[in-house]
Amino acid sequence: MLAEGVLIIMKYFRVKELFIRFGKHTTANKNFLARGDGCSAKLQFRGYQQCAKLEFRATFSREDIMKRSVFLCTIIGVVGVFLIANPVLAAKFIGIATGSTGGTFYPVGVIFAKTFGEELADSGYQFSASASGGTAENLEMIRNHEISMAIAGAIDAGDAYSGNDKYEGKAIKNVRFVSALFPQAIQLVYRKASGITKLADFAGKKIGVGPPAGGGSLYMPVILKTVAGLTFDDFEPQYLGYDDSVQAMQNRLIDACYLSAGLPTSGVSQLYASQIEVDMVEFTDEEVAKLQEAAPYFTSIVIPKETYPKQDRDLNVFGVKASLIADAAVEDDIIYKMLEVVYLKKLASIQEQHGSLKTLTLEEALKGLSGAPLHPGAVKFYQDNGVNIPEHLLPSE
Repeated sequence: MLAEGVLIIMKYFRVKELFIRFGKHTTANKNFLARGDGCSAKLQFRGYQQCAKLEFRATFSREDIMKRSVFLCTIIGVVGVFLIANPVLAAKFIGIATGSTGGTFYPVGVIFAKTFGEELADSGYQFSASASGGTAENLEMIRNHEISMAIAGAIDAGDAYSGNDKYEGKAIKNVRFVSALFPQAIQLVYRKASGITKLADFAGKKIGVGPPAGGGSLYMPVILKTVAGLTFDDFEPQYLGYDDSVQAMQNRLIDACYLSAGLPTSGVSQLYASQIEVDMVEFTDEEVAKLQEAAPYFTSIVIPKETYPKQDRDLNVFGVKASLIADAAVEDDIIYKMLEVVYLKKLASIQEQHGSLKTLTLEEALKGLSGAPLHPGAVKFYQDNGVNIPEHLLPSE
């Protein structure tokens, strides 16, 4: 209906190109584009995120001010009728950026999107989760309003808002916390045949450090320097997503890889269950203490025996807290409703769907968050449900 109507109008007014943008948060590949030669036209419809407003750009084949005005009025009418007749397309969309499919962010994001979609079907919103490069990329998408929500390392989100470390001079002031999620265990898995037994043995090896904008690029430099006095220049870093890292390990193309996620991590499970022999770099209490001195956000984590196939001992590692974040522009009411679903309606179901979510509770919802404020919708939810909100998490505006 929309395609036919627009093409008829384009042909009559001899419009060469029409671009329609649906909503201020719509990304470049989610628009409505029509091209023609003045006599015929081809239409491509790629979908869109929301319909907060309409933005038009058209190229005409002849100079006619009156026809331009009539054209815009007509096309607005056609699009309006189409949206009224198609309430699904008129819905607002909330996308949740996650991480590599072999990690924990992705399945957790899928669980949230599916649960929100089922429980908030009458809210006027639709929800989806998408794979991404991880924390750093997710924060940049929040900055650019390319995504409504994301899962990200809590420390990185706080640094992004405050303009600390790598975000100095380029703070992301529209990022807001919604909830803490789970501890991310930093797991450095190596092939036993590589000769690696400790972090210092990474020198001269091929190491998968995660995707270019992922947590490995953020955390590995301080880990390497503090524990082993190494930098990325001391080995061959391979910027691979979690699935690609697992495959490269199984094909013996890399010697070790960085896999940071909640427990159990599917990529780590695959490696421990595979035909190649693998193990994990462990850290002593002294090394963890040195790390905490350099980066206080690191915390000790013990991976219990038999978390992974053929894992015959507890593994002493460390990690950071993951968080659910949102663009400040997301409406307060829908954030409130999402938290109601998570903590008051479907918590038991959510906890059962992934091992990393077993620790998700309302009492733990704000622990490990700092550096950035809560979303106003989250503030109202926690206040209404008796959760004490630390002063540093309250919005200043």
